[in-house]
Amino acid sequence: MKSIILLIGIVLFYNCSARKKDSKGDNPSESIEEIILEPNLFHEKLNVDSLLNSHNDEILQLKENEFIYPLDSIIDSDSSRVIVIGKFINKSDVFAFDIYGNWQTQNIYFYKYDDKWKRIESDDYNWDVLSFNFQNFNFDEDNEILIKGHYNMNGNQQNTIYKFDTKTNKFIKSCSLFATELSYDNNKNLVYYKYFGSWYMENIQTIYKWKNNKLISEKSVVKQYKNTSELNNGKEWIQYYENPTQDKDTLVLKFKKTYKEKNKKLYDLWENFFEQ
Repeated sequence: MKSIILLIGIVLFYNCSARKKDSKGDNPSESIEEIILEPNLFHEKLNVDSLLNSHNDEILQLKENEFIYPLDSIIDSDSSRVIVIGKFINKSDVFAFDIYGNWQTQNIYFYKYDDKWKRIESDDYNWDVLSFNFQNFNFDEDNEILIKGHYNMNGNQQNTIYKFDTKTNKFIKSCSLFATELSYDNNKNLVYYKYFGSWYMENIQTIYKWKNNKLISEKSVVKQYKNTSELNNGKEWIQYYENPTQDKDTLVLKFKKTYKEKNKKLYDLWENFFEQ
């Protein structure tokens, strides 16, 4: 019996020793320093100009829709950064942008290459970045930059479009929309916006039109419950808005009515809003 107890004690001793060895560096303070502080220190010390210049020889070989990623890091703590170089706006100009931030704020910096790199614009981007792509969202020849944030619990996400203005040589934030879905009609120069929140929140559909590099709302329809006491019996309002000027993003309420599916006019207004 004593030998069995002794054997168990030896096994436990080596097991504990192995655990201590494996867990070295796993205490909370060391994890914070290793996972958060060190990566942030790296980003703070990073010389973006030098990083961009180190790829100048590759720039000469770039074709349209070919990209260089000098830095593409997603850090699982509270910091992420991505730098992209490419002819992603048109066939001739080389641009770069740098998205960097943490859980508190994100910043985006835009650069253009004309024999040397020049930072031409910066913007606060206070959303975590999930993805980005380059696409022509209107009927001109240039692409725009679409940056998307992470989804919330209802499937909505931030959509931000940046457009390059050749006259001012700057990037303009064309829109920043928290949406369930965005769709585009290049021929009509329109963007269709849908927002469906929680089941007790308002639902919104809006048509936007490009105007001087910005998206201006043309008309909108909103459907929502009359009040919280009406949630169970399904009584809803429908509200219709129009922009009287077409120059400023100003919507004016045209009517507010009780919504009934049997009312064909109101039903079509909601169900076929983008087709009218």
